Amino acid sequence: MLAKRRLLQIHKWCGLVVFAFVVVQAVTGSMLVFRDELAQLIDPAGMVRHTAGGEAPLGRVVASVRAVYPGYELQRIVFPHADRATYFVHLVNAGGVVRYASVDPGDAAVLRSGGVWRFPVEAALLIHYQLMAGRPGLTAVSALGLALLAMAATGLAYWWPRPGRWRAGFSVNWRMPGRVVLRQVHRAAGPVAALLVGLSAATGVVLAVALILGPGSTRSTAPSGLPPVSDANIDRAFALARATFPGRAIRDVRMPAPGRFNVFFRAPERQPEAVHGVKIDLPTLRIAAVTPAAADRSLSTAVLPIHMGESAGLVGRLLILMEGLALALLAVTGPLTWLLTQRGARKARPAP
Repeated sequence: MLAKRRLLQIHKWCGLVVFAFVVVQAVTGSMLVFRDELAQLIDPAGMVRHTAGGEAPLGRVVASVRAVYPGYELQRIVFPHADRATYFVHLVNAGGVVRYASVDPGDAAVLRSGGVWRFPVEAALLIHYQLMAGRPGLTAVSALGLALLAMAATGLAYWWPRPGRWRAGFSVNWRMPGRVVLRQVHRAAGPVAALLVGLSAATGVVLAVALILGPGSTRSTAPSGLPPVSDANIDRAFALARATFPGRAIRDVRMPAPGRFNVFFRAPERQPEAVHGVKIDLPTLRIAAVTPAAADRSLSTAVLPIHMGESAGLVGRLLILMEGLALALLAVTGPLTWLLTQRGARKARPAP
């Protein structure tokens, strides 16, 4: 077993190297726990539907977005998950430039459009899982996630008290000097958050590695330049997919390439991220494949609900939110304690 001093050294240097990354991941991860609700709170004009009800044809939604971005190809349409939510559309042009738009489900009006920074929560998502850098970003997230996992393990092992000293391990004497209080706060909060932090780090690394090794790109691919499919064909294909899984809520529609139209239906009875899939060939309006949720063996479908706390419902999501806030606190208090300790040691050192 590693000596306490060695555990502290590993914990300290991992923390100093990756503390900025940990703060970014903690803040963006906390934003994503209640992603839809936060987007509506930040931007009610762009992310909350204005119409009282109704559902415009999907072809009309596509036509509205194409009118705003005539040189762009649709890649994905995320469907509203709540009554007040909007469609969220991903687009890309032949040069690989990505744009986004939110659309009112009732009248297909485009409420907000532009680059990712027009949608702060979407920006937080891209930062959190790939640092806005595609596969290189995913690789960096994996490596830094392993460092965070090492910090959680070494910090908990270093803190672990002797029998009868458990209360002292959680105590904070607020009358002590500031650097001592910071160290005690860090020591008391760390063990409480360590298990959840370790779980989040481990599942985050698994998700990042799965995306790195996956067959598809981590970003929307540029279209081939073929003429866009007619809106009427989109409505027919959409109706055909809905008839395959009638009554099911739709998670999203994807058009990864011209002529391909994939619809994914939620299957929460299996697990929070499970979906039924229907792939349709648009030129012929024929079903190319049907994939029930039971046949989905992807690692991300199984791991993502654990990472986001969805597996435990509202309680799980609240725990992940509190973990993110605690992690941000730890990421700041750790390096600050070290800095104040170094400054105190320099002042106490006798003059030559």
